[in-house]
Amino acid sequence: MAAGFNITGRKLWLGLAAALGLAATAQGAEPQVPIQVRADGSFPLQYIESVSNTSRQHNLSAAPYLGLVATANLAPDVSTSVFANGGHNELGSFRDNDNTFVSAGGNLVKRWGALSTGISVEHTHYYDGIFGPTTNIANDVNLFVGTIWRPNPDLKITPAATVSMRFDEAFAVQRYTYGARVEIEQRLTGPWWAFVTPRLRYLDYVGSEAGRRDTRLAIVGGLKYVFNDSVSARMLAGYENRSSNVAGKDSDKLTFGVSLDFDIDFTRPRGLGGR
Repeated sequence: MAAGFNITGRKLWLGLAAALGLAATAQGAEPQVPIQVRADGSFPLQYIESVSNTSRQHNLSAAPYLGLVATANLAPDVSTSVFANGGHNELGSFRDNDNTFVSAGGNLVKRWGALSTGISVEHTHYYDGIFGPTTNIANDVNLFVGTIWRPNPDLKITPAATVSMRFDEAFAVQRYTYGARVEIEQRLTGPWWAFVTPRLRYLDYVGSEAGRRDTRLAIVGGLKYVFNDSVSARMLAGYENRSSNVAGKDSDKLTFGVSLDFDIDFTRPRGLGGR
């Protein structure tokens, strides 16, 4: 589904802007089909420091992130989505590349109450700097499972696990990734929340890097201020350690940042509060 895209950063941003404009004109109208259109984004200022045995890199970025997703409910407990996103990595995400990217794909999700499982496919172009030359093209197939546990209105715990297979531009398998993480959010007072997210990923490489094994352990924590159902602000610090059985691949990454985030449901009827 996500294969074969030839996208430039400028074209994706223009397409997202056009889609947002169309969705905005339809806001407040009752949809004729059970389709949800949502936009999410982030305007961050973040500092990232990467340290390996051979180098030390510093990166300060204010490039925004923008995403658009359309979801159709195939049944009360089954949905499918198509999405496009791009910009800089979201604050504290520790993606493989610290520069800009554009991505498009889709998923199919099955729910059992608070438990969700599904499969997604994604095609990504990575760029040098702010949409400079293409540095890498990746195709990912992901299997995922997750749940949301809310023991009380002021505490939200979201554990999730993912198994991914990455292909290169020629659709040769590059690696398998096994990951797990837990997002914990606790209200402190009023609109202030504290959050922490530990994450573990194990990467098993094949092909030209067959035999390489990486373990990446990360933790991100900070504060969030919720203005309303659609807009919030975050300030956080994060750390990731990568250990590898290949010499020279070990590294440490540290990030600090602040961001203004939004998540807008264009098809939610006016006057309803909360998501």
